[in-house]
Amino acid sequence: MGTQNGRPSKGRRDAILAKPPVEFGAILKQNADAAGLSYGEYLVMLAADALGMPQYAPPRPRDRAAELPIPELSTAKEATSKAA
Repeated sequence: MGTQNGRPSKGRRDAILAKPPVEFGAILKQNADAAGLSYGEYLVMLAADALGMPQYAPPRPRDRAAELPIPELSTAKEATSKAA
């Protein structure tokens, strides 16, 4: 019963709703996805930067692919031939 599942808590948060125009929202979503952030985290990052308050910006996601020495395989055929 004491086991917690899901993401760890980020601490106390305020809820603020933003409703940008659809075209602008699409740009925000695309940029958030490219940065590896949720839409809310991306908006908080933009606001923290604009206000000169970097201590409130969410931490950047880790680039786990760069941290692990995992070779990339160009095709499934090469993977099969290397495994054999």
